[in-house]
Amino acid sequence: MKSSATCVRPEGVPKGYEGSAAESRDSPGISPGSGRARRDSPAQRRTAAVMSQQILFGRYRFEPATARLWADQREIKVTRKAAAVLGLLVERAGQPVAKQELFASVWGNVIVSDDALTTCVQELRKALGDDARQPRYIETRHRYGYCFVAELTRETPSVPAGAVAAATQDPTAIAVLPFMDMSPGRDQDYFCEGLAEELIDALTHVDGLRVSCRSCSFQFRGDGVDLREVGRQLGVGSIVAGSVRRAGDQLRITVQLVDVATGYHKWSQRFERQVGDVFAVQDEIAGTVATTLRGGAALTQREQRGLRRPQTTTEPYERYLRGRQCLHRMAQVDLDQSRRMFEGAIELDADYAPAWAGLATVHALLYEWWGSRDEDLHRTERASQIAMELAPDLADAHVARGFALSLHRRYDEAQVHFEFAARINPHLFDAYYYYGRTAFAHGEVERSVELFRKAGEVRQEDFQSIILMGQSLRMLGRVEEARAADSEGVRRAERILALNPADGRALSMAPLALFNEGDVERAMQWSRRAVELYPDDLSALINCACLNLRTGNTEAALDVLERVFGRGWGKRDWVEHDPDYDIVRDHPRFKALLAKLK
Repeated sequence: MKSSATCVRPEGVPKGYEGSAAESRDSPGISPGSGRARRDSPAQRRTAAVMSQQILFGRYRFEPATARLWADQREIKVTRKAAAVLGLLVERAGQPVAKQELFASVWGNVIVSDDALTTCVQELRKALGDDARQPRYIETRHRYGYCFVAELTRETPSVPAGAVAAATQDPTAIAVLPFMDMSPGRDQDYFCEGLAEELIDALTHVDGLRVSCRSCSFQFRGDGVDLREVGRQLGVGSIVAGSVRRAGDQLRITVQLVDVATGYHKWSQRFERQVGDVFAVQDEIAGTVATTLRGGAALTQREQRGLRRPQTTTEPYERYLRGRQCLHRMAQVDLDQSRRMFEGAIELDADYAPAWAGLATVHALLYEWWGSRDEDLHRTERASQIAMELAPDLADAHVARGFALSLHRRYDEAQVHFEFAARINPHLFDAYYYYGRTAFAHGEVERSVELFRKAGEVRQEDFQSIILMGQSLRMLGRVEEARAADSEGVRRAERILALNPADGRALSMAPLALFNEGDVERAMQWSRRAVELYPDDLSALINCACLNLRTGNTEAALDVLERVFGRGWGKRDWVEHDPDYDIVRDHPRFKALLAKLK
């Protein structure tokens, strides 16, 4: 399925990724820093419930409309029957629910034994880490039924009503939803998500087409969603949706391109192939979707190259997709799992460049967010170098290389790779976003403004780049522009939180923009929620500290920074340029903490 690469690497890859990293400074580089009334159909109301009825308890989030359960930012897979049991229990939280009522609600007219209900409850307790003897969530009521005993929160974090409904419809925009898993074992979620994500990545190469980001479109899944309503919520003109059924080596992929305005299919097709043919299927889907949306106009050579994904064989590709699925969650345990999957893919196919680029990104994120270990710094440099040797025309490889070099403070070299990635794919968000962060960390504040602005243009849902642009503008004395950026950043964060009230990045970054707007109460509320949900998250803690500094709570801020900088976690060059720390630069505690950073 693929031709062999010609570069030569040492034996033993990927265990230590061998070779030695180029000489560099051992310091990190970037940080986070008038018409008729509309009547919704029942299906549309069910879809809207994805946003309006998310239930929070402890570190968990349950979405009744989609039967999805999350722990922090990681989705926990539960069977549909178990999810239905949980749905009724949380709906009646604090009240015992009789077994007969659970049987009637979940199984209807189907007669099942008590064991079926017991199995569901046991599954839920395992998913929630609950103990039947000392229950925190599900309590057994002897000879009667069960009671959900944890305190629930049903509201989104102060997101103004209508924030999502205010999305402007863009006929040139498209969303790709995660494909539904119709396999007998319902165990192909990683493959379904991976197929959709590969299509998203491919379609970003097409000029004149705006592709909704993964974090937004992946909030809608399952067979109960109304695609026209999803399109309205996301502000897109077209939607790609489909299903995957896999049995052994046989693969059935059904895909449809839906016009949001009319609900009609612009195109649909079913593919019956072997798993090894998935790359050809992906290329055909991406090419057909792109030309259909372009009215049949031919694609340029650059666009055609972008639609074709690098190929490998089945097993390494499956591990690669599993690695990508974990990569987005950002928790240390998930990044470690992502690393193992990428390494497994490379052990099976050492010439598969996307896996090397993914591995480099994992180590860069582990270094930046979880401990600044020299081992991660070395491995991100080595893995990104190999990715570049294997696929010098792969934009993801250039971004990974630029990211790795920026952590070594080799800023000029990093700039070359970010700019090359943007030439390969002028609509690649990561190229502009990471380049902007690198420019800021290097003290090039004015350049960071334009890069963050471009990132916000190519991904119009993203709030991070806009909020960071506002910070850079304020440092340059461009106050009115900074205010406009803060306002837009908050608006975008509100839309993300309406889709996912537990989005830790929105909860931790947006408070600083809210503070700039004078909304101190909401800023503090969001920041507290971020730390409650993610007490060990670097972004949540650092932004909480910065907010405390702005409100004059200096010692409280330093207490929080002690939890981060005290462990050597933090990006010194970012801290050196971030104006939020100016008020404490001469404070003895801050000086001592800063000295612990590399």
